[in-house]
Amino acid sequence: MPDELTVKREEYRWSLKALDRGAALLHRLGLPFSRLGEASLLAGARKATGLEDWGGEAFLEPLRVMLDDVESSDLTSLARISTRDIGLHCLGNRLKITEYLKQHPRVVEHKIDRPVFILGFPRTGTTLLQNLLDLDERRRALPFWEIMNPVPFHDDPVKDKKARVRAANAKLRIAYWVLPEMAAVHEIRAESLEECWPLLANSFTVMAWDMGSGWRNYGEWLLKHNMDDSYAEYKKALQIMAQRVPGSEFVLKCPDHMWFVDSLLENFPDACIVWTHRDPVASIASYCSLISLNWRLMYGRFDPTEIGAHIENRFLNGIERAMAVRERVGEEHFFDVDFVQLCENPASIVNQITEKFGLSSISPEAVQGYLDTERQDAKGSHKYSIERYGLDVDRIYERYAAYIERFNIPVQRG
Repeated sequence: MPDELTVKREEYRWSLKALDRGAALLHRLGLPFSRLGEASLLAGARKATGLEDWGGEAFLEPLRVMLDDVESSDLTSLARISTRDIGLHCLGNRLKITEYLKQHPRVVEHKIDRPVFILGFPRTGTTLLQNLLDLDERRRALPFWEIMNPVPFHDDPVKDKKARVRAANAKLRIAYWVLPEMAAVHEIRAESLEECWPLLANSFTVMAWDMGSGWRNYGEWLLKHNMDDSYAEYKKALQIMAQRVPGSEFVLKCPDHMWFVDSLLENFPDACIVWTHRDPVASIASYCSLISLNWRLMYGRFDPTEIGAHIENRFLNGIERAMAVRERVGEEHFFDVDFVQLCENPASIVNQITEKFGLSSISPEAVQGYLDTERQDAKGSHKYSIERYGLDVDRIYERYAAYIERFNIPVQRG
């Protein structure tokens, strides 16, 4: 029933409507807060950082494609301000990364050995697996505060972390005010381990932007784009972050990698890929509920059936692309995790992963210790409806039949 859903409201609440009207006035007055032109964004990032060198111009084409789609979208004035802020942040990161590498040229010689990449549908246990694999002190995942700002603010590690945590918390306070349901859908804290797509955002090549905002033209362009250079820049960001915790192995997770496994392996040829699998009906419905929050932010309201159709198509495309790469490169890089089995016996799944890739093991006691930690978005707190998003169960099972059969995925047919 609608009253039981976590995401009930399909349009702005009154306070956001009032704020949007104020933002529209600023836009009409010609103030720069909502300007989304390329020149304005580039100039704004240069002014904010005092830097000029972009480290090449490969990012300009995806930036322009994205901006074209943004300008053809019916964004609210509030969303224009938010989008400009995101653009400036990504451009600022580009400038800072380039400057850091100029000052520390040997960073790019750092070898990223056998990184673990957790990929799969969103909402398939990737967060749980990343946190469990991170329990070993020889491995490390990336917290939100570090992913958002990969370049250190200070030379002193203690001062640096405090500053970057403050910056992350400032963004999170705004996000939770605008999207209060996020606490139950997917809780994010400055210290929580998060998806690494923001490192791809600095190249303006993010599949999550297509799904989270409905920028279809941008998404279609991205699917045809060679992502090798974007992953090369992603790797440089990891090399920068590796300097602060030398000798550790990365545990990374991001659904975006599913669409670009070929470019991932091109830049990380010894990658250990953990692929999570879940009934596609459940994962699509859950993810639709999650991203409906961002669609509401971007457009002031959202159409559930439009979101459902878009995500059903995009997920299928991601699966087909990943399966095609796997067919070509073989099984060596991959380990499959069934969501149901992960929920039933996480310690066993973690043990199987570490054995497969020759990683240091994690004790069942450590796993249980993590599971005993309370989260606001704990299992069962996120309520969503398959029907709300216009999802036809039989149609999805038919379209995803090859995937379900290939990985022997248990499904919940009515």
